[in-house]
Amino acid sequence: MSRSAALLLFMALAGCTVGPIHVHRDRNAADHLDYLARALTSEQSEKEKLWQAAMQAPTGEEATLHRALLRSVAGHSGYDPAAAEVELQALLAQSPSADVATVARARLEDLRAANACRHEVEVLKRRLSKVADIEKRLDQERR
Repeated sequence: MSRSAALLLFMALAGCTVGPIHVHRDRNAADHLDYLARALTSEQSEKEKLWQAAMQAPTGEEATLHRALLRSVAGHSGYDPAAAEVELQALLAQSPSADVATVARARLEDLRAANACRHEVEVLKRRLSKVADIEKRLDQERR
């Protein structure tokens, strides 16, 4: 998968529109994005295998990044987007290499945008519920 295709796939699967994300065209950053794209598009059993392999990987910034990326992807036993956000922030606080930092920042932005979208959807659901209640009440008063 080409680097630009991986980035487009990554953004398309995010589920929400976000502002521009600037990703350096570093070969290693592209490798990390390819890894994320693979996790996002894999079947649940493959995601679980990726997660188990990531848990067995030695420590280091790339392994930490991969675990956090996987933790942000639904469909396996380690899925925990809140923990992924914390792990990505902690990784960035350690001043990682440029490629790791770029991908961590991009995924962190994506998680924040997805959380904002979920929050907005919940607000809209509550508003719609209130409107439905008002309509029910008005309908009952008409009878």
